[in-house]
Amino acid sequence: MKLRAWVAFGRNDIRGTYRDPLLVMLVLAPVIWTVGTIVLVPPLTATLSRRYSFDLVPYYPLVLTGLLLLTSVVIAGGLGAFLVLDELDAGTLTALRVTPVSPAGFLAYRATTVVAVTTVYVVATMSFSGILQPRLIPALVPIGILAGLSSVVTLLLIVSVASNKVQGIAMVRLLGLVIAGFPCLAWFVGAPWQLAFGLLPPYWAAKAFWVASEHGTWWPYLLGGAVVNLAFTLPLLRRFVAKND
Repeated sequence: MKLRAWVAFGRNDIRGTYRDPLLVMLVLAPVIWTVGTIVLVPPLTATLSRRYSFDLVPYYPLVLTGLLLLTSVVIAGGLGAFLVLDELDAGTLTALRVTPVSPAGFLAYRATTVVAVTTVYVVATMSFSGILQPRLIPALVPIGILAGLSSVVTLLLIVSVASNKVQGIAMVRLLGLVIAGFPCLAWFVGAPWQLAFGLLPPYWAAKAFWVASEHGTWWPYLLGGAVVNLAFTLPLLRRFVAKND
């Protein structure tokens, strides 16, 4: 029954996505960002080296983080949030109360799909960016899953505050600056103070990727990130349930 329900939810997601131009743009956004990275970053690297003797290559992990890793969190979280807001308007959660599928089961489906979509975005976009070290591709899967947990936090934060898609769009724009911008600032901060950025759930996926790029031991950041993301998920989930009970 659970599998059949999830398949039905998936079909409904696909229909709802391709009928909404905003959601279509969100789905295509990773492709646009990846093409932009492929086309613009190597020429920019050459120009900076030729004109200013500045080597951008050591900053490629930061570039990949800001353009592809963290934007995947925003895109997947925003996409999931918009689908939930549409379902709230359609009364889906209310209807589930008289079906074998509980609202908790529906939310579990939504969280699982958001994590899966984020992981696919992270692995695909960064692998095809043209500036990723090939040895890092296997590490992108667990890092992508951790980024997916941050996407779930993003989703829950949006739907816990926004009551409709217009408010959701405003939230995505605001969170886009916070999620894709603030964790990148940690790159320029020394190790002791860098831990302050650990209060931001997306920081941990970014940090794990940076450490992996430097041949360091990066798996502890996966564990720390999982704890931080779950610490945010639980109260946001309770707020969402209370808001829509």
